[in-house]
Amino acid sequence: MPSVRNILWKTPVVIGALVAGCFAASQVGWSGAEAIADRGESGFVTDLFLFVGLAVSYGIIRLIQRTARPVLWVLVPILIYTAAISGWNGFASDFDHGRGEAIRHHYANGYILEHMSDRGRFLSCQDNRIALTDDAKPVCARALNVPPGQRIPGSEHRCGPLGFLECFETGSEAERPK
Repeated sequence: MPSVRNILWKTPVVIGALVAGCFAASQVGWSGAEAIADRGESGFVTDLFLFVGLAVSYGIIRLIQRTARPVLWVLVPILIYTAAISGWNGFASDFDHGRGEAIRHHYANGYILEHMSDRGRFLSCQDNRIALTDDAKPVCARALNVPPGQRIPGSEHRCGPLGFLECFETGSEAERPK
C-alpha cells in the first residue's frame, strides 16, 4: 500500500512529467515529420530539436518508470498520440506554424501572411478553406502576381520521375492585372 507521503510527492512529479513529456513529444513529432518530409534537407536546428525532444521524452519515461511504474500505461500512449498529432499537423501545414493557425481558424489576415514562409503564403493564398481578410488580399496579390516568366515565390513542388526534380510555377500574361 502506498503511503500518503508517497502519493503527495509523486502526484506533482507525475503531472509535471506528463506536461513536459507532451511538450517534448510534440516537438519530436513536428521535427521528425519535417526531417522525413524534407528528405534530410531540414537543417541542423530541426535535427537538434528532434534529438533534444527524444532525449527529454526518454528521460521522462525513465523518471516515471522509477517513481510510478503503473502510470507508464497511461503516459506512453499519450506521448505517442501527441507526437503523431503534432507530426500530422506539421505535415498538413507544410511545417509553417502561421499556416497551421490559418487552417485551424479558417481565416488569415495580412500580418500572419506577411510572417509566413514563401511556401506557406503561396499555399494559403490559394487555399479555398482559408478566408482572407481585407488586409490579406493585397498581400496575396503581391505574392501571386509576378512578371510573366518569373517564378512565383513558394510555388516549388516535386515533379518528374519519382518526384526527384523540383518544379515551380511561373507568372503568365493572363495573371497580370491590367
